[in-house]
Amino acid sequence: MTKLLISLIFCFASRSSFAQQVVAEDYFAYQHLINRIDGDILANNYPVAIQRLDSLYENYDFIYAKHCFKALQICSLSADSVNALKWLEKSMEQGVPLWMLQNNELTKLVFNFSESQQIVDSYDSLRMIYQRSIREDIRTTIDSLYELDQKYTQGVNDGFILLRFTTYYMRWLKNNKRQFETIKAITETYGFPGEKLIGLPSYVADSLQMSKRFNAQGPLLGETNAYIMLIHYFSNPRLDMNNELIQSVKSGNLPAYQFGALNDFIAKWGRGKHGDYQYYNVWHTDSNPANASEIDKRRHAIGLNSIDEQERADEIYDERVKSKTVNKEIILE
Repeated sequence: MTKLLISLIFCFASRSSFAQQVVAEDYFAYQHLINRIDGDILANNYPVAIQRLDSLYENYDFIYAKHCFKALQICSLSADSVNALKWLEKSMEQGVPLWMLQNNELTKLVFNFSESQQIVDSYDSLRMIYQRSIREDIRTTIDSLYELDQKYTQGVNDGFILLRFTTYYMRWLKNNKRQFETIKAITETYGFPGEKLIGLPSYVADSLQMSKRFNAQGPLLGETNAYIMLIHYFSNPRLDMNNELIQSVKSGNLPAYQFGALNDFIAKWGRGKHGDYQYYNVWHTDSNPANASEIDKRRHAIGLNSIDEQERADEIYDERVKSKTVNKEIILE
């Protein structure tokens, strides 16, 4: 494994000339715009939401698949054929699979427009644009690391009880460190290996594998493998890599909520040994309610909505899942 790690880091370093360029696009502002669109949705002000979506479309080359899906929902529900067709094409370019678009109660409305058939006929070509935009070699590396991570994690969680905190846990810790070094090397060279860099998980395109989850939980579009591995790494006192991660948030390689959650783990488990880290209340929460206003300022600085707004969105989502209407409503953050 050590030799593999060294070779991977050498490979990434040797190909630095192909590294993604840092773009001028500001994804802190991007996320603030998405939050305002959510406010428009909750106020049923779809015309204003569509105007904001135009700004998103014109100013950002990379748009997260989830947000393309949301945009298509809004425009289709509004019977805005011009913008709906534009977002149908963009959704396919960003990796949203056709089966998912055809099975959501809102996005499927776009297929009522006769012009949509031409875009559907171009699906393979649009899918190729998506595949050419991502780093398949890094995707393979991250998937391999994640498979190993899950193997060791399963040993800690479900292995023979007498070995969980001796053999299995020690192997898990050692593997976490190896994964971290690889993820850090990739991040320093290309940006964080999230959706922008390596695309969506391959299983998203598999309707047989995903349909049950899709029907129950909605379009869970996103990439989390490297993020989950860092969650595991920061479940123990560790030095952070926030300098690299915050740049990836700004460039669109790392969603703001993932940065916040990682720092919640660092704050919960790293306090006292490596510094006084601060919460974002994405995953773990600060036990002192008096810190809420400072946490909201911290969240706002990276593009996140307020704690109250997030709690409202979470409650809405939970109610939709409970009532089985999650695929009949516009998705929120």
